[in-house]
Amino acid sequence: MRTPSERQNGIVAILDALGAANYGDAEIKRFINSRQIVLQLLNQKAEDVFGEIRASMITTFTFNDTVLIILRTGDQEPSLQQISDFFRIMRKFLVDSLEHRILFRGSIALGTFYSNDGTNTVMGQAVTDAAAWYDKADWVGVHATPRATLVIQRWLEHEDKSKCNVMLDYAVPLKGGGVLRTKAVNWPKAFFVDSISPCSDGAEPKEKLLEFLAQHQVPWGVESKFYNTIAFFDYAVEHIEKQKSSRNDAK
Repeated sequence: MRTPSERQNGIVAILDALGAANYGDAEIKRFINSRQIVLQLLNQKAEDVFGEIRASMITTFTFNDTVLIILRTGDQEPSLQQISDFFRIMRKFLVDSLEHRILFRGSIALGTFYSNDGTNTVMGQAVTDAAAWYDKADWVGVHATPRATLVIQRWLEHEDKSKCNVMLDYAVPLKGGGVLRTKAVNWPKAFFVDSISPCSDGAEPKEKLLEFLAQHQVPWGVESKFYNTIAFFDYAVEHIEKQKSSRNDAK
């Protein structure tokens, strides 16, 4: 077992469940059960990803309504492919969470950290970076921290590859106003991928999203989180349509 004295490289995602602080007893029980299901689905998705990620590289930590998802890459910085695969896993995780009535918001950081599964301990530079940003956005979704965005863009400049199917450049709305221009997990894309889409009942993608969101109460003062989430979905769908149009024009 690794000890906290062994520094590792990797990816850290910190997410909190919106509204969980106000749950009653019945909602807390449902949340705990749903969170367990979603975490199990996360491990299954990690096994299914073809590339440089395996389930053994991923560890999750839970603290009340907060979830940490850690990907260890050992002595090497995460590669662009590993980052892209992690975003793909997070894409599925967010949609599974929506389907199980959990609204997650969070951030993704890259760098070094120390962790110990046995003592449920994780700390270090990447954890601090993710912790500084995970609760700042005013939406349902996950975005890269400013530093992580710079690292990802550096990779994209070097490799000249597009990863827009899993990460989008987006002006993420922040609490209190303002935006953060960063890389965001393109979770709406999952609604259009047959193998992972939650629209197996024949519902249209946006119809299904609205169904998921309407399962939650929208008290005064938090309505912008829902509207901003829908706005991101619409933006992602517009991007998908543009990609389709470009491919058709190239034929």
